Amino acid sequence: MQQAGEISYRGMVLKHDLPEAVAALIQASAPELFEVTFGPNAIPILAALIQRSHNRYSHRYVYVGEVQEATGADRIIGIAVLIPAEVLHDYTDEQAVLNPWQKLRQWLLQRMMLDRVLQHDYPAGSFYLANLSVRPDYQNRGIGTQLLQQCIAAVPPGSPLFISVDIANPRAQKLYESLGFQVVSSKTLRILHRTIGSRVLVYPNQV
Repeated sequence: MQQAGEISYRGMVLKHDLPEAVAALIQASAPELFEVTFGPNAIPILAALIQRSHNRYSHRYVYVGEVQEATGADRIIGIAVLIPAEVLHDYTDEQAVLNPWQKLRQWLLQRMMLDRVLQHDYPAGSFYLANLSVRPDYQNRGIGTQLLQQCIAAVPPGSPLFISVDIANPRAQKLYESLGFQVVSSKTLRILHRTIGSRVLVYPNQV
């Protein structure tokens, strides 16, 4: 039985876990990107997508870290989203959830920027770590590492596991490299004297 203050890790259970709590952590993994993609309603939109099955944020792909508080209630303090790579191209639920303006915003963003700074195509049968986030008051306790290791363990043997890291986030890259990930490619774009982009890393033992 879980004790107060003890942290456990498991797959998300929609009937048990609040989609809004998970959505807030997903949004926190890339706040600027979600602001541009979904606007000020990013968390409600993510919560709606989490409850569906055909999108990259679906509860089917979410792992959670939770702590039991003194009251006995469980509190989600971290999330990781691990998806089969082909799910990156499944927009079925977005078509149902987003309004016409949001769909246009997403399409323009994809064409004008995201296609230039993010890799979207990965080998058949591979997996992609889409999001990893830990509440600020629980950071630096190894929770992100534990969630990442949960994802590594969940990937079938022989299937590559990829992750994309913002080039402006060397701390995250060092974490992944410390666990055995290796940089395989980069995509960058120069905008107004600033370089933005990402690096793709792969977990070599899965190749």
